[in-house]
Amino acid sequence: MSFFNRDLVLGRNPHYDKGVRLLDQGLYQEAIAEFEQVGTADPAVYRLARFHLGQAYAELGQRYLQGGLLERAEAALRHAIEIHPRFADLHCHLGVALRQQQRYQEAEEALLKALEINPRFAYAKLQLGICYLQRGESEKGWEAARQAVALEPRLHTTAYQKALELHEQGDLQGAIAALEQVRISEVEDIQFHTRLGDDLYRRGMYAQAVEEYRKALNVNGAYPDLHNRLGVALMAQGDYAGAEEAFRRALEVNPRYAEAQANLVLALRGGGKEAEAQQALQRLAEIAPDNPLLKPPAP
Repeated sequence: MSFFNRDLVLGRNPHYDKGVRLLDQGLYQEAIAEFEQVGTADPAVYRLARFHLGQAYAELGQRYLQGGLLERAEAALRHAIEIHPRFADLHCHLGVALRQQQRYQEAEEALLKALEINPRFAYAKLQLGICYLQRGESEKGWEAARQAVALEPRLHTTAYQKALELHEQGDLQGAIAALEQVRISEVEDIQFHTRLGDDLYRRGMYAQAVEEYRKALNVNGAYPDLHNRLGVALMAQGDYAGAEEAFRRALEVNPRYAEAQANLVLALRGGGKEAEAQQALQRLAEIAPDNPLLKPPAP
């Protein structure tokens, strides 16, 4: 999500404006209802409404997942994926929802899709390992778990060590439960720092927001949206070089991430790199031809 770009179209559609406010308040169902009423008359507003509609469905899906409402989580996440098919974390969360419904083949497919998008997504690799373990493929399961920890050493927590000990004792269910605690710790840490960063950004406390986004990325750097948030906060501070680096990192993970591409244009312009900004703008035209940055300035 980009606070920066979404403000470019505020005031042009009441449903969009209300949807953004509701999204910021965590009222995801209400936000979805507003975004779905944004028509196509203004293509720029419609495109951003679709982006935030996907975000609202993603947040709602995670809320349902955390609450154990698995079928609702699955439905919301599938809506989000329809809008944002290249967001690896959405496929990963869908895999978790399917795995917890014991639909292991579908879960494996979702998790492998997440890893196809981002091969270094340690959390998805860990979830794939749990999926294999639950369907009785012990060797594949532990190998995937080991690969996850190799990708992200911070996953080698006390919970992971406990899982290894329980595995040695022959307690498969206990080992799986311990591995799931590794997941809970990581995701909750990321969400805590991200939401705190968002709140600080909205209050104009950009340096503190940068600090929180960096903390989230230190837990897991596989999320392009986190790099994008970091870049927006750095740009608000006037650190265009740092912002450029953050947006490029987001685009390394998801080359068709239109919001990060648009923000890269702004960062390059802010840093006085007009030639590079024009190249980035051409790329933006390829992946998001309705972006507001592509519209000529009003006379």
